[in-house]
Amino acid sequence: MAKGLRVQAALRLVREDKLFGPGVAQLLEGIEAFGSLRRSAAHMQMSYNKAWGVIRSCEEQLGFLLLERRIGGAGGGGAKLTEKGRELLGRYRAFDREAHEMLDRLAHAHFAGFLE
Repeated sequence: MAKGLRVQAALRLVREDKLFGPGVAQLLEGIEAFGSLRRSAAHMQMSYNKAWGVIRSCEEQLGFLLLERRIGGAGGGGAKLTEKGRELLGRYRAFDREAHEMLDRLAHAHFAGFLE
């Protein structure tokens, strides 16, 4: 690549509205790590209400649940990804990785020698 030149792009799946992208993926990864939507949102410096809105909007457009929710109580609440949520996250991350590799190759083909 021309002196370390890389492409930076945020890839999103879209239907009527933004469906799934890097922010939702990061939110889901945080839920996997912390076991909690609230903690994942806080880690991203996002409000809990905003995080719920993002998840609900995705689930409505997808037609399936991303999260299994546990209501609070003596043991506390929490959340974890559904099987389909985990699969979607894995597919998105693989797609994102491959797309960026391809974009970097295209940038090299179009800009090598020009942006040296």
